[in-house]
Amino acid sequence: MIKYAHYRKRRLKETSKKLLVFAISMVIFITIVTVVAVFVLSDATPLEYLIGGIFGLASTAFGFYFWKAKNENIAKYGNNVSEVEDDIDVCYNQDIN
Repeated sequence: MIKYAHYRKRRLKETSKKLLVFAISMVIFITIVTVVAVFVLSDATPLEYLIGGIFGLASTAFGFYFWKAKNENIAKYGNNVSEVEDDIDVCYNQDIN
């Protein structure tokens, strides 16, 4: 009798998570390099362009990831926004009165 090893299928990371990890690592790397360059060169002009550009990249990546996650959750759980708004209105009206 031949015994087969049970292998778990390795789940691949989603592309959006890879993009998010890449953006975060780039922010950390560019920030460190820029701070070191400012101290070595005694010039703060790299802060104007590099830091602003890299944080723009990161905010775009975060925005994309959160937008994608929101749409996946709506598809998974349904759009119960009206029920949530009704609950909020009831709680708000109770607090006022």
